[in-house]
Amino acid sequence: MKIYKVGGAVRDSLLGIDSKDKDWVVIGSTVEEMLSKGFKKVGKNFPVFLHPITNEEYALARTERKSGKGYKGFDFLFTPDITLEEDLMRRDLTINAIAEDEDGKIIDPFNGQADLKNKTFKHVSDAFYEDPLRALRIARFSAQLDDFKIHDDTKKALKKISDGDELKDLSRERVWEETIKASKYNLIRYLTVIIEHGLSSPWFDTLKALPEELDQNLEIAWCQISELNNFKFGEKLNSSESIAKRLVFWKQFSEFDINEDINYKLKFFKNFSQNNNKFVSEILVFFPEIKNYCSSIINEYTQLNFGALAEQISENIETVKINKLKTIIENHE
Repeated sequence: MKIYKVGGAVRDSLLGIDSKDKDWVVIGSTVEEMLSKGFKKVGKNFPVFLHPITNEEYALARTERKSGKGYKGFDFLFTPDITLEEDLMRRDLTINAIAEDEDGKIIDPFNGQADLKNKTFKHVSDAFYEDPLRALRIARFSAQLDDFKIHDDTKKALKKISDGDELKDLSRERVWEETIKASKYNLIRYLTVIIEHGLSSPWFDTLKALPEELDQNLEIAWCQISELNNFKFGEKLNSSESIAKRLVFWKQFSEFDINEDINYKLKFFKNFSQNNNKFVSEILVFFPEIKNYCSSIINEYTQLNFGALAEQISENIETVKINKLKTIIENHE
């Protein structure tokens, strides 16, 4: 039984980047042996275990064979005679197919260190284009290491994936996960690579334009991109509830016409409450032409204590709210 550190932790260490997540591969072991040593099995499709103390992931060395569509369409073999090189061969990029043993010795059968030095993304084998998720991973790594270039052979592999029809077989959750990870680094770069290599369909097929700059807040950035794309960007993904809520307000502000009549404005401002005042303040920064006008009315309206008013008057509370809002708007004309 031999244990090696693999993947991103080794890559980042060689690049001088601090990596919190560590993955390990175990050569020459079995499920039974791992369980006997106190590891907890968590993998569904293949044996992945959590270390009893560190909680880090340890996976039995494995090979894989394409047996169906999508990233789930694989049969896995994880017997004790599988070698480290065989395990590394199934990985996506050469820079992720580097291992480190317990003594700190680097094992690099596919010249990943040279590709790190040359700042090149190069796939390890033809198995790359059998998994469509790897195309999005290239885009995500491009966001993280934005000074790296994609090797010509890997560009051909990306074209093979884009020419096929398996991107549609990815789950919304996996596409969203890659997008979230990319957003921590450079969302524009991630989406640019997707567009340039024909990987937009079906998940980003409404993406036609990108801003020159994006806010660091993902929810705001999502709104900025969406506005440029007729508010259809990312419709097929399971984005967060918070993004969806911000997007509703962003669209309202982008379409707001300060010259419209009182009835239009009553309908517009009626949608705001104290609960969404924080969202509104964040969003209005990006609409300087209406910021002062809208902020003044919304702040004044949301400060009213309608509960106390309801105890003092006999009128319908909704009528009171409308009348109060109408007065506030008229005072700001």
